[in-house]
Amino acid sequence: MVLVVPLKILLFLILLPYLPKTVNSSEFHSIGDEQTPFLIDICKVYGPKSILFLYAESTKEMEMTTLMFKWIRTLFREGIASTNLHFSQLNESLYYLKQTTRPYFIALISNFNAINEFSLATSTFDMSSAVWLVIFIYKENSFNYCHNPPGNIFHLTFNTEMMVRCDTENILREWYSIDTNQIEINDIATWSLEKGITKMVPDFIYKRRNNLKGIIMRAVIVKDSTFINLKEDGQLGSTFNELLREICVALNFSFDIVSEVKEFGRWNPEENTWTGAIAELYARRADISLAGFSITKDRLNAVDFALPHIITKNYLYIHKPEIFTVKWSSYFRTFTNSVWMAMFGVFIVAWILLTFLKMKYGTDRKIRYLLIDNFMEIWSIVCQQGLADFSGRSSLRIIYLSLFLLVTVFWASYSATLISILTSVINILPFHSFRSFIADGTYQLAVPRGTSYYDKFANSKNPLAEKVMELMLKVEKLPINEFEGFKIVCENRNLAMYTSDELNSIENFKIPCKVVRIETGHRNSFAMVLSKQNPFTDLINFQ
Repeated sequence: MVLVVPLKILLFLILLPYLPKTVNSSEFHSIGDEQTPFLIDICKVYGPKSILFLYAESTKEMEMTTLMFKWIRTLFREGIASTNLHFSQLNESLYYLKQTTRPYFIALISNFNAINEFSLATSTFDMSSAVWLVIFIYKENSFNYCHNPPGNIFHLTFNTEMMVRCDTENILREWYSIDTNQIEINDIATWSLEKGITKMVPDFIYKRRNNLKGIIMRAVIVKDSTFINLKEDGQLGSTFNELLREICVALNFSFDIVSEVKEFGRWNPEENTWTGAIAELYARRADISLAGFSITKDRLNAVDFALPHIITKNYLYIHKPEIFTVKWSSYFRTFTNSVWMAMFGVFIVAWILLTFLKMKYGTDRKIRYLLIDNFMEIWSIVCQQGLADFSGRSSLRIIYLSLFLLVTVFWASYSATLISILTSVINILPFHSFRSFIADGTYQLAVPRGTSYYDKFANSKNPLAEKVMELMLKVEKLPINEFEGFKIVCENRNLAMYTSDELNSIENFKIPCKVVRIETGHRNSFAMVLSKQNPFTDLINFQ
């Protein structure tokens, strides 16, 4: 036993030059003194509520524990809670962070093994879900990992927020990745003991990260979509054309159409899969779909939506009815209520005025008989009949003559208006709202196949939606797009088409027959979709 210890010591001394360089106790003490004021200034500027320190298990535990204790105590005095974990516990760290804001991580790279451990830990972690500060205190002459990292060693994405400090340099840099194979490095701030943190770029990341450097996104389009289509020359047409062109130019990227599908995509509960363009994005065979998708709860769980750029109303479209009729109310629609009231008011005034004048000039008739006689005279004038007794008094003659002229103008206007009403066709609609459509029950309902219109009713537990599904055509009989749907509506007078009113603004979209649209009270929001957790979604929304 006496000889064992010297042999171990001798073996350690022989292998020491070949072992990875680590940080000794005095170096850790020096590091703690140099980095502490820097950490305090970082916390003052960016204001994290709590901090989680990360370091490698390969680091000397005693020295690292001492350093962590010093930093945690210092930050506690500044009112910031903090703790420390190993890199291997990174995925477990989210269980410790019970807060609404994004977690703030400070990773300490102390040796070559720490780089490998941190790289392994980040390979299964969403780096965009936290804010990072990485401090390299590892100096290696063979390769400078801090200034020139090989590839995307920490599995960064475009929307990752990571600041890096190389040892005790006064330059702070940000790391992120555009194509996931290379890290982009930019100077964002400086630090000094006297001035603290001095920012060099805008705070909002998408004001400084606005160049995708020609990256090509994989795109899927919906065949015969009313919002976008692929022309024979390979150019895009319809409403998304200008929008996409502006975004591509502004952000310096392009897209390659990798597939063309027939449907937008809906959830199939029987097969537990998505269909159409949504399926391509969900399986990550594409990055973006160049079409207008309705925003629904189910789709939000499968893909990312850009901000809505079109908000429309949904209507029921039916073939314009040919049956018409004349209602009894048509005879009273010739004039408005105010005109009818004015006419009757004039007749009543004339009736009273005639009675008053005849009483003034003297008469032997009783008042009630006088009222009846005057009423019959006025009614005779209205019916364009003559008078049995035409008074010689000028005042009475003026009243009679005025009534005759007024009645003549009245009947001429009434006849012209009535003829106009009787000769115009009045369509009798079978229903005037979505609820009355369901209550009527004589029409079937069609929606474009593979769209959210079908899921809106099929996946709803609302009793009204269940009644709608009873009127819905079978999935295999649904039209593939809006144009095919209107062709069926024109052929079947007992079929209603449920779709958006945005069709009216689309060029060269012609409905084969005359249709009538009925308001449903439903609204729809259309937006582009990207694959779930796509790093470029927020950037496109910012543009």
